[in-house]
Amino acid sequence: MFGRTALRLACGARQFSTTRTRSVAVRASIILQRDPIVTQQLAKFEAATDQYFGWLDYMTADKFPREFFFKPGSSAENRWVDQDQERALEWHFGGTRPKRPVTEKPIEEDPDAEEVEDDLMAPVVGKTVDVQPRETQADASNDLLSLERKLDRTLYLIVRDATGRWAFPQSDVQGDEVLHEAARRGLREMCGSKMSVWTVGCGPIGHHVTNEHTAFFVKAHILAGKAEAKEYKWVTREELGEAVPSDYWASVKGILSAV
Repeated sequence: MFGRTALRLACGARQFSTTRTRSVAVRASIILQRDPIVTQQLAKFEAATDQYFGWLDYMTADKFPREFFFKPGSSAENRWVDQDQERALEWHFGGTRPKRPVTEKPIEEDPDAEEVEDDLMAPVVGKTVDVQPRETQADASNDLLSLERKLDRTLYLIVRDATGRWAFPQSDVQGDEVLHEAARRGLREMCGSKMSVWTVGCGPIGHHVTNEHTAFFVKAHILAGKAEAKEYKWVTREELGEAVPSDYWASVKGILSAV
């Protein structure tokens, strides 16, 4: 009985030892992103909420000690009073314009006061600031190769690999390379060396498993420069989900920014 059991175990061990295991390549992939440059536009409710809390802060703010900063009856004080009244009328909720409560009597003008011009209240003469539009020429032409599009969104660099699929730049880990070194090397090989890149940490933030390889994702930010890959594009989160395969998207969507 015991000998028969030992024979079965030996045969099983021999069968297990002669079974060939399929090797799976390890790849390092870099998620290179360009952070938003401008703030996002607020939704209608968010804008109304922000305005309301700003109005509350204005109405409940401490009284400005104008007698400390301005000479009573001076033209500088009069201009400040006019500007304060204009600011009080900027808030509009419902059908009325609330006025800031006056807790003090207006200071009467001193007829003997000298007319002193306050430099702080004098009009500032300088260079005008040209406010640029939020939408650029790259937005108008839908230039996916430009970093000047979607300024209020996070853009990600994807390239077309040898199989014709879109993915993040990646490379096989060679020798004693660590993941972030292999990811940076793969980025240089696929997209050139004319980009200044900052890698966030040395460890991966996610992975994607296929039958041929396992790709570990390393996060990085582009600081300057331009990619030089044959086929590449900068895409938003939604555009990325449409470009990459569904199984790839399922592996990376949880580690991408929602903005």
